[in-house]
Amino acid sequence: MHPDARNLIAVRVVVVTTLLIGSLIIQYTVAQFLPINYVYVTAGLTYALTLIYIGLAQVIHSRRTILMIQIGGDLVVETFLVYFTGGLDSPFSFLYLVSIITASMLLQRRGGILAASGAVILYGVLGDLMYYNLLPLPEQSWFVPTPWTSSRLYLNMATNFAGFYATALLTSYIAEKLQKTTEELDANRQNLLELQAVNQNVVESIPSGLMTLTQYGTVSFVNPAGCQILQVVPLTVVGHHITELPFFDPAEWSQVRDELKRGAVVRREKGDFPVNAGVRCIGYALTPLRTIEGGSYGYTLIFQDLTEMKKLESELRLKDRMAAVGELSAGIAHEIRNPLAAIAGSVQVLKSSASLSPQEQRLMSIVLKESERLNKSIAEFLRFVRPQERVPAEFDIAGTLAETIDLLANSSEVQANHTLQRDIVPPSFIINGDPDQIRQVFWNLARNAIQAMPHGGTLTVRTVVDERQYHILFTDSGHGMSDAGLRALFTPFRTNFPSGTGLGMAISYRIVQDHGGRIDVESKEGVGTTITVTLPAAKHSERSGESTKTPRESHVAAV
Repeated sequence: MHPDARNLIAVRVVVVTTLLIGSLIIQYTVAQFLPINYVYVTAGLTYALTLIYIGLAQVIHSRRTILMIQIGGDLVVETFLVYFTGGLDSPFSFLYLVSIITASMLLQRRGGILAASGAVILYGVLGDLMYYNLLPLPEQSWFVPTPWTSSRLYLNMATNFAGFYATALLTSYIAEKLQKTTEELDANRQNLLELQAVNQNVVESIPSGLMTLTQYGTVSFVNPAGCQILQVVPLTVVGHHITELPFFDPAEWSQVRDELKRGAVVRREKGDFPVNAGVRCIGYALTPLRTIEGGSYGYTLIFQDLTEMKKLESELRLKDRMAAVGELSAGIAHEIRNPLAAIAGSVQVLKSSASLSPQEQRLMSIVLKESERLNKSIAEFLRFVRPQERVPAEFDIAGTLAETIDLLANSSEVQANHTLQRDIVPPSFIINGDPDQIRQVFWNLARNAIQAMPHGGTLTVRTVVDERQYHILFTDSGHGMSDAGLRALFTPFRTNFPSGTGLGMAISYRIVQDHGGRIDVESKEGVGTTITVTLPAAKHSERSGESTKTPRESHVAAV
């Protein structure tokens, strides 16, 4: 059964039952004055018709048809009620309007006109029959019959008929407007829900953090990206004042609010923003949040984690400096090397002269030694600005690392107070690259770590493997580096060791970059340094049983 038909039956039953209960109360109190036995007949007829409606609803599935049958039955019942309560003099003729309004609301204009026409026919027939005494007034009537003239009858009929049709037209017009308005509201509600869903998806899917603040600075919303950047859950942020977060202290917040009142957009960066146990670089912008009317609603705080971007900027600046140094100095190095060779040769000839005193011989030796040292620095510099051509091959990087550590352990660099620890797992791992250049990187990093511990310490070398990358970590317990030292670590001719040329780390950086990898450095003064070399793993060979190529034996440059 359609909901409209079911609701109409329920309302009818409730109304008739209420009328019946009221009639019973009246009959047992003032029955001698009000003859109301006809009410029971009307109620019984209504109940009978209700049962018929329920039965027809199981067979007829058309909403319009079942509603028209119910409204037609109501018009018949109302006609009986009008007849029993005085006919043309009955005050219950207004009940026709109830059925007409119901039909107009449920069945629109066509249903309202049909209901009005049915009311006109039933009321008109009843009036004519009673006017011409073809249908006598029942004995149990509330009213004493009064004589009706033809003019009064026509006026009564015309007035009621006009009221019936006017009610049908006006109600159906209102119903149509109401339905159209309802449809528009439903469409707008659906559009609003879709817009809210889109806005919600946009807010939740943007990679930047987003917070909304009240006028007093209390956090009212934070998106998932913001929670991920700050490593928090919404419950620990929403409802708290912004000064409880590391963005602003109370003095800064007061200053920021003054700037916002002047219409400025506050943009700042914090390189020491605490996130969990670490420190990140966070950039953020604070803007006023306005209502549709233009009033102040609060503030919007948009923030991003700039740590990786700052690292990339630092790497780009380093590459620019290295490129500039290479382009500028390559020619100068050649110009210096040629006369240096002539000077060294001339001094060598002069040194062999028997007429030189011992003091002059010693000075000649110093000149030759310094010339050799200068030539070595130039050679290393040329290696940096014009690196050797890379010869890529698949080789065992884990074995190469182990060999380099063995070589270092047996060199004069490692003293008795130095300890070398290694955790190379797995013991064999294949990557694609130039084994000589990678060996040079390992030697430079391990040797620098030993030099960073002049009074002894522990160097730990371990590896971490994932699906696509091979990580080598060199961790020493030396003196560490300051922030300025970290920024200048890969800059050419910058060294922290007296015997260094300042090119070893720059060369290592370039080699790793040429192999598609990266070098990350973490250091703290007085604690030590960890340098992580990350290299891409070789693609798995489709040939089974492919043998591993043996790395070439090469001279390891000590820097």
